[in-house]
Amino acid sequence: MFTSVDKVIEYIYSMDQKTERNGRLSRITAILASLGNPHKGFRSIHIAGSNGKGSTLNALKEILIAEGLEVGSFTSPHLEKVNERIMMNDVMISDNQFIKYMNDIYPLLQKEQVGDGSNFFEILTVIAFMYYNDMNVDIALIETGIGGKFDSTNVLTPLLSILTSISLEHTQILGDTIDAIAVEKSGIIKPFVPVISAVKDKLAVDVIESKATSEEAPIYQLYKDFLIENVSQESNSQNFSYQLKDYKLTNLNLKMMGHHQVENASLAITAALLLNMYYGYKISEASISQGLSTSSWAARFEEVLPNVIIDGAHNPAGMEVLLQTMQQRYPTKNIHVVFTALQDKDITSVLRMLDEIATTITVTEIYIKNSAAGKDVFEKTSHPQKELILNWQDALEQTLTKADESSVILVTGSLYFMSLVRPYLKQNAQTKVV
Repeated sequence: MFTSVDKVIEYIYSMDQKTERNGRLSRITAILASLGNPHKGFRSIHIAGSNGKGSTLNALKEILIAEGLEVGSFTSPHLEKVNERIMMNDVMISDNQFIKYMNDIYPLLQKEQVGDGSNFFEILTVIAFMYYNDMNVDIALIETGIGGKFDSTNVLTPLLSILTSISLEHTQILGDTIDAIAVEKSGIIKPFVPVISAVKDKLAVDVIESKATSEEAPIYQLYKDFLIENVSQESNSQNFSYQLKDYKLTNLNLKMMGHHQVENASLAITAALLLNMYYGYKISEASISQGLSTSSWAARFEEVLPNVIIDGAHNPAGMEVLLQTMQQRYPTKNIHVVFTALQDKDITSVLRMLDEIATTITVTEIYIKNSAAGKDVFEKTSHPQKELILNWQDALEQTLTKADESSVILVTGSLYFMSLVRPYLKQNAQTKVV
């Protein structure tokens, strides 16, 4: 029996080392069946995509909370504590609850025909489903881990399916073309369940539309069925208007910065309206407006200190929108970058983009599984003002000394890196930042 969260996490991670993605859902289906199918006991919305899942989920969560609903949310990865992945409204699952559910699951994991080969994400998914069922949530917002079709969350039959974006990622698992990845992610589309999409790539759109047609699932697409207009930036927020058919919302305010975040917010608005349209919810314009105005998402263009931005962008598509936002927000400032990445990412393409806008680049490394070696990353950048500092705290502190009224610090490359940097900057940074 487990008595601490640390022991639970140690056990789950040890299982993860031994198993690979198996391209089927039979294992998690068997576990859930042995537990009474808790995933069938609550309503859900399923969210997949290469980038933007978390921001979309959080915007929708805040809208639903503003309406007075009890909302579960399942996200990944976590930044500081694994409990962050399983939330009820804005509160993490407690350590005691986490331990209880793991002790409930553990005997099943010892049965070869049921739990053999289970991995970290599958177990967290089961715990989340048990928790939301026991807590009687009004609705749970469930983010996929990797892909969609064979993701362990895809045992759900949700009220809505949301596809945020599709780009090349996890190519060794999902496929090395956009249309192959679109096939995987569109696997969350279920018969007759409305689909909301902000995917732009034509190859991916064709796949999604074909899948929706075959499943007789109504589909609502950004810039085709719903629109965002009149986007304007203020100092710490942006305003925009929204339209779905003849329904219009104006003067919406969003704290999250960047045009891509307005697009993510439009997915959340559309989801709220479709809950009203298809399922009889009564989510008000006031709740939509309030939810968007309070929505934020850690380590996504987050200004943790004045002129110090952290962002977990880790693929070319994510880096592109990050750098667009940087140039819109800080058009005249020097940009000093601190960067590291995981070894399975397209580091060369991401660094090529950073090379174009950075004043200096400091490469570092972190000591976690699958982290790229600092010297290997350093060799991939051709920036004339590059530096390699292997200790990430030293890299951060040294770069912070460059901060002044004409400069901004950008720390990026990996959400795992952000999980170290964010608490460090908030609690331990000693350098004064203008």
